[in-house]
Amino acid sequence: MVIALVAAALVACTAPAVHDGDTLRCDGERVRLFGVDAPELKRGKTPAEPFADAARLELERLTRGRVACRFVDRDRYGRFVGKCWSSTSPDVNAAMIRSGLASEYRRYSKGLYAKVEDEARTARRGAWATTATAR
Repeated sequence: MVIALVAAALVACTAPAVHDGDTLRCDGERVRLFGVDAPELKRGKTPAEPFADAARLELERLTRGRVACRFVDRDRYGRFVGKCWSSTSPDVNAAMIRSGLASEYRRYSKGLYAKVEDEARTARRGAWATTATAR
């Protein structure tokens, strides 16, 4: 029973399908990166937000090897919300924010990635290259 609970708390795969800068599919689960808010891709007639394609490409780069995600919660859409790592990055969530192509979703993460986001802003990475103020 304990092993089943631990197994349910993790998903692992190789080179997952990446939907956008904060969502991927791993081991049959649609995984939303905990504490990460990336720009939205084009949906119907709604144009893509700036840096949306670059964020998706960065998440693809970070997840080309072996990937695992630890369960944190389920969101309102039923997605697995998790903290992920890969053979490329020990913390994929932080790496996305550090790139400047995503920001911290503080409503949920409560400042867990604040220092990482400040580092990206100070270094003017990604979207922070065009502005020094909060997005």
